[in-house]
Amino acid sequence: MQSGMKQVGKRQFTLHTSRYLKRVEQTGEELVITDRNNPCLKVIPLRRKMVSDLRGLITTVKAKGGINSPILPALNKW
Repeated sequence: MQSGMKQVGKRQFTLHTSRYLKRVEQTGEELVITDRNNPCLKVIPLRRKMVSDLRGLITTVKAKGGINSPILPALNKW
């Protein structure tokens, strides 16, 4: 686990979920949820840039075959 990453127990997270989610959203910090001191979940902020980075990468899409035919020939044997 990265140093400085915040941790909270599962019970504490359950009791104050909105507080923790708001903090992750506002600060951008990741939050690790533990169960008996063992990490079990990680809450991370969704960054808008992740989606915008994909724009322009796919410029051409070619359709192959008919709309009702299987993409893989092996699937013809249904």
